[in-house]
Amino acid sequence: MNFLKSEKKPLTIEITPLIDIVFLLVIFFVVTSKVGDSQYLELDLPETESFAYNLVKEGHEITILESGSVLINNKSFNMNQYGEIENAILNLDNTTQIVILSAESFSYHTWVVTMMDSLQRNGFNEIQIRTIEK
Repeated sequence: MNFLKSEKKPLTIEITPLIDIVFLLVIFFVVTSKVGDSQYLELDLPETESFAYNLVKEGHEITILESGSVLINNKSFNMNQYGEIENAILNLDNTTQIVILSAESFSYHTWVVTMMDSLQRNGFNEIQIRTIEK
């Protein structure tokens, strides 16, 4: 009696369909991706007539210069002297509670945030921020 001999066939993976699928995916992503200037969206913002920008003239003025100097009502301080700046803000008359915080365009963002935080801690709720361009 002859039995069938079961020979073990070597395991093989056909990669031809795999290569086809990979190339199809590459073509799909290349075609659907946006390259260049087309990925930016231009917005035409509407203009409003009901909003009027009111710059308060009677408020306190604080100016932050890019050199680290701070002018509080024309008195000069340095950002390294934070205790003196805090005392100067504490001595401001907060009955108006309006402060115009001006910062030069290259001054550090942390200075502006620090000044805003100090002003809010001392009772100034309305802070107008503007940037000084050189």
